[in-house]
Amino acid sequence: MPELDFPAWIRITHVMNIIFVSLLIRSGMEILATHPKLYWNDDSRPGSEWARFTRKTMPKDKLYDTLDEEESYSSIVSMPGHSQLGLGRHWHFISVIGWILCGLVYIVLLFATGEWHRFWPYSWQVFPQAVKDIITYLRFELPPALPGEPYNAIQKLTYGAVVFILAPFQIATGAAQSPAIEARFPWYVRLFGGRQWARSLHFLTLLAFLAFIAVHVFMVIVHGFGEETAKMIFGEGIYPVTASVITIAFLVGLVIFH
Repeated sequence: MPELDFPAWIRITHVMNIIFVSLLIRSGMEILATHPKLYWNDDSRPGSEWARFTRKTMPKDKLYDTLDEEESYSSIVSMPGHSQLGLGRHWHFISVIGWILCGLVYIVLLFATGEWHRFWPYSWQVFPQAVKDIITYLRFELPPALPGEPYNAIQKLTYGAVVFILAPFQIATGAAQSPAIEARFPWYVRLFGGRQWARSLHFLTLLAFLAFIAVHVFMVIVHGFGEETAKMIFGEGIYPVTASVITIAFLVGLVIFH
């Protein structure tokens, strides 16, 4: 097994992933604002939604269309905000191309260099150990890393699930919402129960991503912000103060870019 450190290509793709994911989330909110309701049926009957992100109430005594239901989210939340679906779609589709290309480079190098070992559970014992790790965290203690690996058991399983399950599923449900794909490959859309089911699943996967990001950032802070960010900048936990400054400067620049 190769040494499982943090080579340059992992660090570079990590940074690019942050940029593309942030663009996807905010532009996705702009697309959601066009019809801020989610359904488990393709009829989208009024009142049959399982989730709604609007306070608007449509009249029952006259006709209305989806433009009447459209929300104008703040540009702080969505990109670009204020009912600009066209630009939101452009940002989303351009960003998803970059995100997928970045992911393909990551996956190819992951297997080409043998670094896929960092995510592969070699023994069923990883799963009970992951439960023990969670209990250790709840005791406000840090669980040890697995022997010869950079992660503990719960980190190994979580990162593996995000890379090999969550990300591909988000791509798959996103594609299932395309009218062009439904016209050419209707069987594919039916795999997810229809376009509205795919839309709902896409949103739930977004929530899973947001939960992962929140916990991931929190764990970086808990494990030591300077040392952990140094691993993603220098490849190892050196110069923690410098790494902290660079990370904060990057995040400020990302906010300014948005």
